Amino acid sequence: MCSFFITNAQKQIEIIHADDFIFNNNKHPDYGKLIGNVSFKHEGAIMQCDSAYQYKNNRMDAFGHIKINQGDTLKLYGKQLIYDGNISKAIIKYNVKLVDKHMQLTTEQIYYDLAKDIASYPTKGEIKDGNNNLVSDKGSYHSNLHLFYFKGNVEVINKDYIMRTDTMLYNSKTKVSFFQGPTTITSEENIIYCENGWCNTESNISQFQKNASITHQDFILKGDSIYYDRNNGYGKAIRNINLIDTVNNLFISGDLGKYFEETENAIVTQNTLLNLITEQDTLFVHADTLKSTKTENKREITAYNNVKCYKTDMQAKCDSLSYNLQDSTIELFRNPIIWSDKFQITADSILLLVSRGKIKRMFLQQNPMIISKEDPLHYNQIKGKIMTGFFKKNKLHKIVVIGNGQTIFLAQNNNKKNIGINTTDCSDITLFFKENELDGINFHTKPAAIMHPMDKIEEKDKLLKGFLWRGTEQPKKKADIFNE
Repeated sequence: MCSFFITNAQKQIEIIHADDFIFNNNKHPDYGKLIGNVSFKHEGAIMQCDSAYQYKNNRMDAFGHIKINQGDTLKLYGKQLIYDGNISKAIIKYNVKLVDKHMQLTTEQIYYDLAKDIASYPTKGEIKDGNNNLVSDKGSYHSNLHLFYFKGNVEVINKDYIMRTDTMLYNSKTKVSFFQGPTTITSEENIIYCENGWCNTESNISQFQKNASITHQDFILKGDSIYYDRNNGYGKAIRNINLIDTVNNLFISGDLGKYFEETENAIVTQNTLLNLITEQDTLFVHADTLKSTKTENKREITAYNNVKCYKTDMQAKCDSLSYNLQDSTIELFRNPIIWSDKFQITADSILLLVSRGKIKRMFLQQNPMIISKEDPLHYNQIKGKIMTGFFKKNKLHKIVVIGNGQTIFLAQNNNKKNIGINTTDCSDITLFFKENELDGINFHTKPAAIMHPMDKIEEKDKLLKGFLWRGTEQPKKKADIFNE
């Protein structure tokens, strides 16, 4: 069926059908009216309505039950249509619905460019796409690319989570969304925040960047970039990462971190640092690897390979370390050493009982030795089979030696002048300290003691077997724990 008016043949709107035609050239020379089951086509699109005005300038105003078929891929519905055939652009208004093979969009108004296959909506729109509902203040859809652009109060509602952001691109075919600006993803398992990233809504694999964080129960994982597999409950953070335990008041930093939701385990490598915050101070621990594990509601922090610790009143070094948060114990393994004030403390293994960040008791197992340097040439030394150290206000208060006790102490007169060296062998010994100085000794079984005057001291009398002063290894400040 031909149109009422002659226009540019290349862009002419073609009337396919109407039940009735009303045309009055005298009264309305610029337009005619089509009534009942109206259909017309242009640029491959077929448009239908209840009634329409056809204008001489190749424009149509259509009303009632609007339907536009763009090939077999896209359909548009509404109550009112304004179509300009010269530029192949349509405006569809009121209860508008756009449908293709992958999704359905509802809004109040759509601008549709038939030549470019781009539909844009300036009013709030909602998209239903399989398991996802998407809402935004405005947006556009490139049907050839299956690509949506959302802007303003963007919300994605999935059966597993709700995403809120300001700007988002979404491919309805691949199910991948790209978001920019402050973005929050909330689920029963966690809360995710970032300011840039992407998410595959089908595979539930995501990449979060720029101030990215995942909050899961009692833990927060932060990093420059976070890869997240929701289905498997796995997160991987890269560069400037922080793993924060909000319950135990500690956090782990590094450049590579992995977190497993089901087990609540985490592992951090590369430039690692454990910060254990106490009431008055912080214990810093550096190692090649830091691991946080949870078993039977008990959490343990493990540091291994090249472990170094710094606290203002205590430093340590060992190959591996275990911190049990449930019973507040820290155990050092493989060539461990602790410096506490002037004391160097070594053993095959060392166990520390901690309360509110303060050492309460220390257990030295196998080959224990405590050394303090009294002057450039002389060292006080305590050795035995098993030793237990007791602390008050983080200062060594008492040492109990059980089995094979040996001591060497520099003797001084009232004027603090060296007068000799005391060497004592006794099975069980209790030593008392005040302000880091020996305040008393109890020898519990037949001690064998020798006083060596200064002018008669031989080199063999100065040191106990196994003596090794390691003062050069002691971290003097926090930065030293990162030194090789």
